[in-house]
Amino acid sequence: MKHLISIIILTITLISCNKKDTIGDAFDCKTPSHFTNSKEYKDILKHFKIKIPKDWKTSLYYDEFQSELYSADTTKQLSETYIADITWHQGELDFNEAFEKKIHQNLIDKEQLKIIKSGYGEFINHKSYYNLSTGINTDITYHYLQIYLQYSVDEYYTFTSKIYGDEFVNERICASISLFKNIEFIK
Repeated sequence: MKHLISIIILTITLISCNKKDTIGDAFDCKTPSHFTNSKEYKDILKHFKIKIPKDWKTSLYYDEFQSELYSADTTKQLSETYIADITWHQGELDFNEAFEKKIHQNLIDKEQLKIIKSGYGEFINHKSYYNLSTGINTDITYHYLQIYLQYSVDEYYTFTSKIYGDEFVNERICASISLFKNIEFIK
């Protein structure tokens, strides 16, 4: 009997430690992307670090309420890659109907995008919200992925990716999600 209880406790522990990232599942991302020849970057306010391929152009930005890393593979045509943006924000984030409505209105009214899919889930073991929308920028179709991750009561992250063109869109969405999963939060 003791062995059975030990096995049950071990199974529950292993399952709870291996939480799935349901946002990757929403885009049917099965195989993680691997990035070689990477360089580790820390945001200026030292809230996170992430490995980005060395040949990507990467910029850092900050103010008193946010710290951002912006990166893109400039060795490829824009229609073959994506632009990634990771930002830590100081402030509260309430996942509710008003939050989702505000995001949708901003995408539709200000950005002039059409929402393809959105929902709530987990990303990197935190409560999250995602949306994918599409639009046109300088006569090129692009897809815009946003992931909002609630890190603590008064801190959250946004992970965004712009994917230009119509080819291999899902593969590039999954590659950007895989890149975002490489983040290490600094406590």
